[in-house]
Amino acid sequence: MSKRWIAAGAMLASLLTAPLALAESVTVSFQGPGGHSNGNYGRTSAVHAAARAITKMAETMDAASYTVSGFGGGNSVNSIASDAVFKVDLKGDAVAGRQALTAAVAAGVQAENDFRGVKPGDLTGGVPAAISYVISP
Repeated sequence: MSKRWIAAGAMLASLLTAPLALAESVTVSFQGPGGHSNGNYGRTSAVHAAARAITKMAETMDAASYTVSGFGGGNSVNSIASDAVFKVDLKGDAVAGRQALTAAVAAGVQAENDFRGVKPGDLTGGVPAAISYVISP
């Protein structure tokens, strides 16, 4: 067998046994109590939590490992947003990317809840005061 075939076989074997770099697209959704900006000033905002999550992503994740798109939320200009959403395309190792994304989103949500002084189990207007999130494929 020639050295060329041996080298080609070794390269093929390394490609087959190396971890695959995969990409994954996910949607990150946020939910909070919402309210009118006048009477409910100081409530948690789903849009603020989403923005804080993206800031945490920028602080903790490699910029080349993800792309954020489709940011949206709220339903009027003078209300506290009860919902927010954005999409993330994870590049590279999907498992590590998902873990880093989940940690960043959790930190962003916690930062919004802490900023507003909201603790788990707190209610406002009969609904949970804390922001919650879901990351879905």
